[in-house]
Amino acid sequence: MFAMESPSRMIGHRSRQIFVVAATVAALLSGALVSACGGGDENATSTPTSAPQSGSANAGQTGKGSGNASAGQTGKNATADSFDPSSFGNPATGANEFLPLEPGTQTTREGFVNVGSRRLPHRVVTTVTDVSKEIAGVRTVVILDQDFNGGQIAEQALDFVAEDKQGNVWSLGSYTESYEGGQFVNASDAWLAGVNGATPGVLMLADPQPGTPEYTESAIPGGEVSTSQVAETGQSQCVPFKCYKDVLVIEEGGGEYKYYAPGVGQIKTEPLSGDGKQEVEDLINLTQLSPRGLAEVSAEVLKLDRNAPGQAPDVFGDAAAAKRNL
Repeated sequence: MFAMESPSRMIGHRSRQIFVVAATVAALLSGALVSACGGGDENATSTPTSAPQSGSANAGQTGKGSGNASAGQTGKNATADSFDPSSFGNPATGANEFLPLEPGTQTTREGFVNVGSRRLPHRVVTTVTDVSKEIAGVRTVVILDQDFNGGQIAEQALDFVAEDKQGNVWSLGSYTESYEGGQFVNASDAWLAGVNGATPGVLMLADPQPGTPEYTESAIPGGEVSTSQVAETGQSQCVPFKCYKDVLVIEEGGGEYKYYAPGVGQIKTEPLSGDGKQEVEDLINLTQLSPRGLAEVSAEVLKLDRNAPGQAPDVFGDAAAAKRNL
C-alpha cells in the first residue's frame, strides 16, 4: 500500500460510523455461519492438497517468458495493454466463475496476521455492493473489504472493478482507510486508472490456465507493479465453510497463494514460503445479504467515497461520485 498525505479531519465522526457498520456485519453473519468440512460436500471427497511448490507457477512456460503482460490479448484472456472502454458493459454480470460480481454476495475469511511483534486473529469481510463509479470511461462496481485484527476494525478498502464482455475482471482503482483503536489513522492505496499515470490491471482472467503468461494487476506510478500468475487448476480444497473441487490457485506478487472456488471467489490465502510468518485466511462464511443489509453496507461505501477527495485530492478530486444504481 502507498501511504497518503494527512490524517482525516473527521476522526471522531468516522470512528462512530465504522463501529456501526462492523456491528451490522457481525449481526448479519452471526446467524449464517456454517461449518461444513465436518459434514463435507458430497461432490468433494478428496482431502485438501498442499500448496503448489514454490516456482511451480512457471511450469510449462519455456519460451513464453513471464513478462508477456504487454503482449496483447490472446483468446479470451486480457492483458494490461488491451484495455478498451468499449469492451465493457454491465460491470457486475457474474460471468467470471472464479470472481463472480453479484451484488449482495458477502464472504468472510478468518486467519492470522502479523502486526509488529504480535500475531493477531484476522477477519476479512468482503461484500460486492450495488454501488458503481465511473472510471476511465468504464462503469465499475465497488467491492468493500473490511479487515478486523484482534476483533477491531483495522482497514476498510474500496476496490473499483469491472468485468469486460469476455469475462475478464479488471481493477480500475482503490482507496483504503486504516484505523487504530477504532480511530482513523490515514488513507493509503489511493489510485484511479487514468489519473496521475495509473493504468488498469487484470484482477482475474476469463480463462485462467497453467502456462498462461504472468499478468499485471496494477501499475501505480511511484509504487510497485503488482503481478500474478496461474499456479494450478483443478485442486480439491477444504476450508472451514465447505470443501470445493476445481479450485484455481493464483501466485500473487511472488509472496502468497490465493485460492478461488468456482461460483464463490476467494476461499483461502497462504504464504508462498509456508513459514507461517505472513497472512493466512480461510473462508468461514458465504451469504447473500438481504436488501436492508446490502443497503447498509452500500451506505458505508458511499461515505468512504465522499471522504476520499479530502484525503487524496490529487487522485479523487475530479473523480465522479459513486452512486447506487446497479
